[in-house]
Amino acid sequence: MTRERRDGPEPEISWRVHPAAERKAMAALTLGLILLLSGLAGAWMRGAYWGLFAFAVLFFSLESFFLPSRFGLGPEGVRVERAFSRSERPWASFRSAWFDPHGVTLSPYARRHWLETYRALRLRYGSPGATPARETVVAYLLAHLDASQVRVTGIAAPGAAAG
Repeated sequence: MTRERRDGPEPEISWRVHPAAERKAMAALTLGLILLLSGLAGAWMRGAYWGLFAFAVLFFSLESFFLPSRFGLGPEGVRVERAFSRSERPWASFRSAWFDPHGVTLSPYARRHWLETYRALRLRYGSPGATPARETVVAYLLAHLDASQVRVTGIAAPGAAAG
């Protein structure tokens, strides 16, 4: 849902999140576990290529943790850019928004659905003190999500009870 402003075009807000850089100990532990499992896979299959393959699968399955992600909110919709993927969705495509302390999940389904993992967009807030602030992101989302079509959970939407 696009809203027109009288003082000109509405600005886009964007931010970058890199969880591995914010949580270095967890990143080191996770990388160590990936190396251990990759080594075990290579030994079990008796081939270094299997170990490299296991490492690649495990590392890239955690792409959003190890590599930086960029998020953007604009008048037309939401944009998520990762190292190997990019998603853009218009505001009208969302039917539910699930807020939590780390971010928000914008889903095309009105209720939880098993395909949500593949179809929903997960927007992580930046670390505390980052720009834009969590409150700015939440306010922008609530201003652009159509309250008559989107079910908001985890935060009180203007004019609605928290779900």
